[in-house]
Amino acid sequence: MATAVEHRTHDDHTHTHGEGCGHVAVPHEDHVDYVHDGHRHAAHAGHWDDH
Repeated sequence: MATAVEHRTHDDHTHTHGEGCGHVAVPHEDHVDYVHDGHRHAAHAGHWDDH
């Protein structure tokens, strides 16, 4: 059984993650998360989600 996950955005995040951005890239299902300030960021619909 799957558990619902709250959708949390990381507001006012001006840094663009990507290859060479300086953060650890973590493959996650069909996308890549980036470790940033002790949590993971993932691009989603024009903003960054906070995992």
